[in-house]
Amino acid sequence: MTSPSPRALRLVVVLVACAFLALWAAWWLDALSALRLRFAERTWMTAPAFGADFWSQSDFAARLWRGGVDPYENDRHLFHYPPIVIRLFLWTPYFSIATALRIWIVVLFLLVLAAVLLAYRVRERLRAGSVPFPALLALVLATFPMVYLFERANFDIVTLAGILLAVPLFETEDPRLEFLGGVLLAFGPWVKVYPGLLGLALVALRRHRALAGFVVGGVGIFLAMPAETLESFGVLRLAIERVSRGVAPDTYAVWSHSLSMAYLHAVASLGPSRLHELLARVPGAAVGLLAVLPLLGWVLLRVRRARSRDVLYPTLLWTVSVASFVPEIANDYSLLFLPLAAACVVGRGESRPTRALLALSAVSLQPFLLPIPGLVLLAAKVCAVVGVGTSLVGRAERSAAVQPPLGGGAGAGVSGIFATPSDHQ
Repeated sequence: MTSPSPRALRLVVVLVACAFLALWAAWWLDALSALRLRFAERTWMTAPAFGADFWSQSDFAARLWRGGVDPYENDRHLFHYPPIVIRLFLWTPYFSIATALRIWIVVLFLLVLAAVLLAYRVRERLRAGSVPFPALLALVLATFPMVYLFERANFDIVTLAGILLAVPLFETEDPRLEFLGGVLLAFGPWVKVYPGLLGLALVALRRHRALAGFVVGGVGIFLAMPAETLESFGVLRLAIERVSRGVAPDTYAVWSHSLSMAYLHAVASLGPSRLHELLARVPGAAVGLLAVLPLLGWVLLRVRRARSRDVLYPTLLWTVSVASFVPEIANDYSLLFLPLAAACVVGRGESRPTRALLALSAVSLQPFLLPIPGLVLLAAKVCAVVGVGTSLVGRAERSAAVQPPLGGGAGAGVSGIFATPSDHQ
């Protein structure tokens, strides 16, 4: 019996992916109608709260501010995000909360769709293996970080919007547009703090004008509203203190990937002692940062040495993914960048260690609830980010071997990831 041809197999993959996407669309259309995601309690989130990060945070603060009330003065309901978040959501009071929520979830989907489309083009450029676009989109949407992102209607995705706007500007090789791209990336750290590590990625990618824009843009955003920003820092400190006080040794959430919180759990497990008192004084975020810096340094240094233009987009995505492990509050929707980075680089020619790491991580990225402790899942998520990082390094080095180096001069502009595959044959 003859085996199916590659064309026939590709057709089957496309049909299966399209069937999945149709079911996924029906699932979410039902959720938008009922404002409740069916079967959500069977996923890692364990306690569904449809749109909670929207109506309890961004929309809540925008409506208060629009009504002349300071959102930072409420010490029972802590709005602990910088004031740029309020400005970005000032459109919501023009609609009912339900309508605004539905609009925002549609915006989330459109941004993810654009991100996967760009990943598809980058994947072709990197020769990571041919995957039909419907299959790539289905694989990304099926991951738990994406399901959690849509269910909570979170706004970590503002950082992704900045990346999507910045990448085309970088590809023009125009110094002014590269600087502007850095300014756009600066919005990320002022929505959530952890994307501040994007500055390290810009250094690795030799995008020094973008780094200047990143710094200038960040300072400019602060100077535009310094008093409110400082007030938000105070509320954030209070929120972290409340979360830290509630830490118990056996309660690490399956939907979290915070290394800082893992440290606090380890300290709590020591019980009352002098060692406990000493370690409890060390900020959890400092420990989380120290934990990720070796991995960041190794991958970004290898990417810098490779001098490949083609890995710009996945390097930005991967760096934000790693950075999201640092804060004390790191719910898995902030891992949305990792499946997108994987969509760019994981595929043909992976080393055995990389394949092993990705296989170990699969259980944590799939959405269905399984009887696995939170700290075991955290280890699997670490395997995921390490595996994608090693794949990124491999793609950067292989790409550099066949492409002109970064900063290769005339003709380097949009001939990168926005050109058609036939342009590079």
